[in-house]
Amino acid sequence: MDAFLTGWLGEMSLGWAVLTFIWVVLLAYRAWLASREEEQMYLGSTPSPGAQEQSAIVSKLTKLAKPLMVLGILDGALALLIVGLWLWQGMNAHV
Repeated sequence: MDAFLTGWLGEMSLGWAVLTFIWVVLLAYRAWLASREEEQMYLGSTPSPGAQEQSAIVSKLTKLAKPLMVLGILDGALALLIVGLWLWQGMNAHV
């Protein structure tokens, strides 16, 4: 387990931790935005402040979708890479 804390594997683990933290913060922000989104529609010819606020929230949620997906994929791929390299390093270590 010391390999996760030292050397190049430790640096990769630190990078993974930072990436995971950013991903979790963005997920929490998306959940907070989604909780503010209302399910009612504003109909009428004059734009109301509620409708503008809801369209801004929907716009922010839409903009967050791609970065969240990319960060999630990168996070999972980096985790698999770290575990794979740790196993490879352990199998090739001469005892």
